[in-house]
Amino acid sequence: MANVLNRTTKQHLTSVNTPEYPVAEWIINPDLSAVRGQPTKYWEISGDSVSLMDQASRDAVDAELRDASRESAVKQLDQTEDILRAFMLVVLDQFNALRALHGLPDATPAQLRDAIKAKLGS
Repeated sequence: MANVLNRTTKQHLTSVNTPEYPVAEWIINPDLSAVRGQPTKYWEISGDSVSLMDQASRDAVDAELRDASRESAVKQLDQTEDILRAFMLVVLDQFNALRALHGLPDATPAQLRDAIKAKLGS
């Protein structure tokens, strides 16, 4: 019995029947000491070696995931005709009425989505 690590998904399985896991897809008995206690999103696989990304790379992964999460949340606002979207548009109308009193141009729904996106996760 051996432990295996999937080269793509980073799924780690213990005590498996090795012949069932082709070496093209799996690392047999990987040395995970360099990444122990770290999320798999920070693991780098090169050949049969598993290492931890440097801090700049980990920060880049976190930023990419945060941006994707924000974008997903904003898309939900675009795709959903629910009370939250309606409320957002009512507030925008009220905001634009106040802006008009000061001779300012209307803010657009796209500008509001961008502002919401910038605040998500902050």
